[in-house]
Amino acid sequence: MENFWAFAALIALASAAETEYGNLIGDFTGTIHKVTGTVYAVDERTFYIRGFSYDGTAPATVFYTGTTQEPAAGGLSIPVPGAQDPNNLREYNLEDVMITIPDGRTIKDFRWLSVWCVSVGVNFGHVNIPDNLVTPETKSLGSFGFSQRVHDVAADDVIILNSKQFKFINLDYDGRGPAAYFWTGDGQPDSNDIRVPHPADQPNAILPRYSGATVTVTLQEGLSVEDVDFIGIWCELAKQNFGHISIQSSDVTDIPPYIKPLTTPVPPSNLDNCKVLVPDRFQIAWTLDEPNNKIQMEFRGLLSLNEYLAFGISGSPSGGTLMIGSDVTVVWFDPSTNEPKAEDYLLNQYSQCLPEQGIGACPDTLQGSEENVVLISGDLTNGVAVILIERPINSPDPQDLPIPTTEDVYVSWGIGFINPTGHVAKHDIRPSDDVLINFGQSSSTCPPLKTVDDAQGGKEPWYIPPLRPEGNATFTAVIGPSGGKRGYVGRAGQVGWGLLWYVNGMLIPEIYVTRGNTYTFIIYGGNDVSVSGNYHPFYITDDKDGGYAQKTDAEKELETIYAAPVEGDLCEYKAVKFVSDDKYYSFLSYASSLQLKCPANAVPGILKWTPDENTPDLVYYQCYQHRFFGWKIHVSKAACGTQMSFALLMLCLQLFLFLH
Repeated sequence: MENFWAFAALIALASAAETEYGNLIGDFTGTIHKVTGTVYAVDERTFYIRGFSYDGTAPATVFYTGTTQEPAAGGLSIPVPGAQDPNNLREYNLEDVMITIPDGRTIKDFRWLSVWCVSVGVNFGHVNIPDNLVTPETKSLGSFGFSQRVHDVAADDVIILNSKQFKFINLDYDGRGPAAYFWTGDGQPDSNDIRVPHPADQPNAILPRYSGATVTVTLQEGLSVEDVDFIGIWCELAKQNFGHISIQSSDVTDIPPYIKPLTTPVPPSNLDNCKVLVPDRFQIAWTLDEPNNKIQMEFRGLLSLNEYLAFGISGSPSGGTLMIGSDVTVVWFDPSTNEPKAEDYLLNQYSQCLPEQGIGACPDTLQGSEENVVLISGDLTNGVAVILIERPINSPDPQDLPIPTTEDVYVSWGIGFINPTGHVAKHDIRPSDDVLINFGQSSSTCPPLKTVDDAQGGKEPWYIPPLRPEGNATFTAVIGPSGGKRGYVGRAGQVGWGLLWYVNGMLIPEIYVTRGNTYTFIIYGGNDVSVSGNYHPFYITDDKDGGYAQKTDAEKELETIYAAPVEGDLCEYKAVKFVSDDKYYSFLSYASSLQLKCPANAVPGILKWTPDENTPDLVYYQCYQHRFFGWKIHVSKAACGTQMSFALLMLCLQLFLFLH
């Protein structure tokens, strides 16, 4: 075991001659429009095109596949991930492209891959798919864990995804090991083997609790699946094997290759000036046109669909970076159309937008003002957005702040998501310090951004323990931050506002209750109706988004309220210092970064609720004033012998007599 790393190095050298892109299909032939490239099968559905070129001059050109003898109309278009226009290929110059056949179909269902012009029905180049092609496939290793569980470790399946990655399906682990890690090596597990860090960028992160989680782990640099004999969980301090599964009996000769995220530098901006707001993430470029009272701004950043970039003049232009009162432009790509969007916002309160009142983080058009931002162009390529807008330097609109051209001015910026109402949610990333810009400065530049085509997907949401009280129970609800992609977004599958309910210290936990029991909710959500961002009445509803007060009369007719709204003084979890939510590997580590702020002698609201036979099996605790604050309450029948209503007790007694 001491020689494990040396052994792995020899194996890596021996296998270096094998392709790192998958099984070879061939080169594009019969090409025009400068089409070139070598095509590989990464797995049963994915093509990897190495060194792809195309001049980008023809309309409506796509990757295309079909079942006819030669390329012809009637085939299937294959989109490029992250492409600005999914119906037309841009210019490529010896770039690598990875595309996946949609609709669950496989490479072997087709006879060719073409660069095809749909508008005129012309083949610009194609490669034939051999009848005897073998496509790499993932391998199932089966269930995981000892029959007598150690620390509850078990998984329904462990899958070899590719030459470096394993996926655990429905993984359980109680999180109580003092120093537990994913573990690999040769032979049988022992203390001389090595960690498989998870997350990959946190080699010392101890594993959190998992309950029914899907977890993907990646072997360290220099190791592949062929180099190791097992994957498992090991506790370093206790020197104990919590569970492992062997790879030795599995054929791993034709699994998919591991392909690192594709990166391509995006050229620097052509505008006169540029400032880095977040290194490798967000840049703002600009050019002044003072004779015409205009400024062009180019937003450049790593962006996913429905994620926004915001930038503008601070609410305190000469005093510091202040969100309240900021006049910002918000840009994003609409996920339904892939089209760029740009809107003029005045942030008049620190709360989500209340469209009917124009209060909160709302577009100018909902505040009785005009849209003074003009969208010029936008491109989203492999996760990098470049959106160009134009706006007045000095606008007659009272909602717009002037842009000084001869002196420093404080600015505001943020990165977050557009929520389902079409408005900005609370930023996930914001300035940690004051930010000064001189828009009239001499020329300045930013380094190129790199595009990222990340085939590995995002990070898994945190595990949040459910609340399963016995009998009558009490819950305490306060306000706190949403946790971003690993918090509300990961759990609810949609964008929230940025604040939500913490119940008994947990971020929107699922709550399990029993009909006939009485539950007391102690509410610290804020009761100052004049400050929308601090006013969060708690209620129970059958609507998964809540926000009854925001709804139209027609929408209100569709909602049933099971516990009327209750308000109390505001208590709120706040971050001690700003760190991106994604950096925390578990909710417990994230929670340790928060501090509860609560006024002395705070008075809560009290909501008492007894679910009965008229209560649905699934309801939601939510905020009456704002949407997207809460989560699920599961309602079940009372079991005989537990506290229950008299009617239910009689039913149980009748059932007992019938059975006996």
